[in-house]
Amino acid sequence: MSFYSPQTSSITESQVLLKAYDVTDISVKYRDTSGLNSSTHTFTADKLKLDLSSGFDEQILTGSARFKVGSDTYLDRNGLLYRAVNPANNSGIQSGLIQYGTGVVAIDSWTPNTDNTIQLESLTTTTDLPPVNQICFRTPIIPIRVQSLTVVATSLEFGQLTLIADEYGKIETNRAHGSINYDNGLVNINFYTKTEITTENRAELEAKDWYDVLLEYADAGKTYINVPVWIDASAVRYNAIAYTYIPLDADVIGLSATRLPLDGRVPIFRVGGVGIVSASKVFELPDHIAGQTYQLPDQRIAWCELEDDGGAKVPFDMYTVDYDYGRFTLNGDFALNTLAPPLKAKYRYQDMGLIRDVQINGQLTFTKPLTHNYEAANTVVGSALIIDEMQARYTRKFVQQTWNNVWADVATGTAISANYNDSLYPLVVSNKGAIQERWAVVFTDTTTFKCVGEYTGELALRGTINADYAPINPVTNAPYFTIKKEGWGSGWASGNALRFNTIAANYPVWVIRTVKQSEPSQISDQFQIMLRGDIDRIV
Repeated sequence: MSFYSPQTSSITESQVLLKAYDVTDISVKYRDTSGLNSSTHTFTADKLKLDLSSGFDEQILTGSARFKVGSDTYLDRNGLLYRAVNPANNSGIQSGLIQYGTGVVAIDSWTPNTDNTIQLESLTTTTDLPPVNQICFRTPIIPIRVQSLTVVATSLEFGQLTLIADEYGKIETNRAHGSINYDNGLVNINFYTKTEITTENRAELEAKDWYDVLLEYADAGKTYINVPVWIDASAVRYNAIAYTYIPLDADVIGLSATRLPLDGRVPIFRVGGVGIVSASKVFELPDHIAGQTYQLPDQRIAWCELEDDGGAKVPFDMYTVDYDYGRFTLNGDFALNTLAPPLKAKYRYQDMGLIRDVQINGQLTFTKPLTHNYEAANTVVGSALIIDEMQARYTRKFVQQTWNNVWADVATGTAISANYNDSLYPLVVSNKGAIQERWAVVFTDTTTFKCVGEYTGELALRGTINADYAPINPVTNAPYFTIKKEGWGSGWASGNALRFNTIAANYPVWVIRTVKQSEPSQISDQFQIMLRGDIDRIV
């Protein structure tokens, strides 16, 4: 229920002719004792309404209204009314709304059991401040943090509007429609209500001074028009959080930051580059029967590992994986031992393709369709670093008279006659076994020798010139290299050394992990580096 201030709409004059009637019977009702009939009605009002600009049509200036209702004084602050304002800290009780265009005030909080006398103390109106239905501005600092923008606008008819941008920068309400570009801080908002044009309201709409037939449009078989919501431009304000970046010292990060953007981010997707769409999932085994084959929900997977309930990895030699058909088989002698059931299979499937188009909103278009079904919750898209073909090899073979524990790539000291004939019997290296290392084969007598690596140290396996020498790489179970016995010549003496380097089938990549300044949420974490390779299959 609402109260309205009394107003006189019109005064009219009328003449009534009174006549005397000559009748035979006249009935009279009377009361022989005096008295007073009275009644009391009590009701509860949820809102008080009054018009501050009654009798004139002018726009109220922001912050100019001040009036009293009973013992309460109300102040206007950007379309909101406050009462009981403390002059010490300027705080008060929010008590209602004011419409600058109509002057209507709606009060929803007041002091009860007081009179309803209204006293206007201050009010300023104008006819020189035309309202607007669109605002566009740019924030002074960029970029803006996602979902941090709040715009407060005061409409002439509907009071204050509070608008919040979503994670995509969209602002969408029934009266406000706009967006913000978080990167450059550009904000654009249009104020209107989508209204269907009917036979009942067409005449009223066409009578508006803003109406134009070109503004009408069709949607779902109906005709609509966007009715402007007029805004007081002087009362618009916004609040947002912006990022600022401190330039990094090149000595701290280990590289020159001259060519890096201020925010440290660089584009990773380019037209013509290669992108990989990857989905990671977890499959829980219903049991753990030795020799049993388990089918994953997906086929043509790229990676699969088994873990127990606590995250401990199942040894790789206890199961085999069929990547083409998406299944794995536990070995016949499989046993849990210290593993805690249930077991889980963590697997991943991927699609790799050439990027045809890159949009600023993050949308990528590939030159070929994806061959798997992907869900946003477990899918990531990344760029690929193309390594091309790699092959292990050995280089820098030479001999010297005495091994001096100096890892140089040229011989030192006096030349010797003994040598290894790698022209006819080259050292054998493989992509699987070779590592990036400098080796020294040091003779302990005329036929036997030991092998020392610059980083690997002395190998446990000793060699002789009468047999092939192939020390095993314990990581891959393949030889680091193989020295053929036929290549050894004569004339070797204790202390002589054969030096050579092995080049692994590796690609130098800088892996830099960045952690922003913050309080640690956990003590430690980890990550994996996965290499994706193409092979030639024999049909």
